[in-house]
Amino acid sequence: MATIPPGPLSLFVVHTTLQKNIKIAIWVATGGVICEIFYAFFASFGVGLFIKNPEVVYWLQRAIIFLLISVGVYTFFQNSEKIAYEKVSLNGRLISFLKGVSLSLFNPALLPFWLVVLVAYQNYSFLTINTFQEKTAMVLGAGTGTFLLVFTYAMIADKKREIVFKYLTDNRLNKLIGLIFIGLALLQILNLLF
Repeated sequence: MATIPPGPLSLFVVHTTLQKNIKIAIWVATGGVICEIFYAFFASFGVGLFIKNPEVVYWLQRAIIFLLISVGVYTFFQNSEKIAYEKVSLNGRLISFLKGVSLSLFNPALLPFWLVVLVAYQNYSFLTINTFQEKTAMVLGAGTGTFLLVFTYAMIADKKREIVFKYLTDNRLNKLIGLIFIGLALLQILNLLF
């Protein structure tokens, strides 16, 4: 339930679905999910690494601000493309996959999120994760759940494409999405300050 509010990855998947097509958006989602799996893995198997090296978390928190502002400004000033399904090329797949990886890789909220989940599980004996099999199941479940969530967002955006473009024509969609990314960056700045 905590992952349902749109984050940088799901927002970019929706934007990619609307501007390109759902096939390209799935490549973005796949890249993001792989990083989500690694963060869940680190949370379950390597909590001590991040406790011993807080400078890693420190720099990741600042990198996501730069990434969100960059993506937001680029999207805000990007010219709208004509709505058309594009042929998915190898280059389009690779670039989209790398965009998904970068959005999740530099999202410092993912590791603390999974750490909080694991700590909260300790309060319920049937949810504690101790064995290798339990940790593996948690990591695979995190990846599967994230993929299904962003895939659902992409499907909704694809099905409601005409409605969105009916009310957000020209560059208004890019400006709206760009402002949301910039807003997420400002929210991250506020989280660091307070």
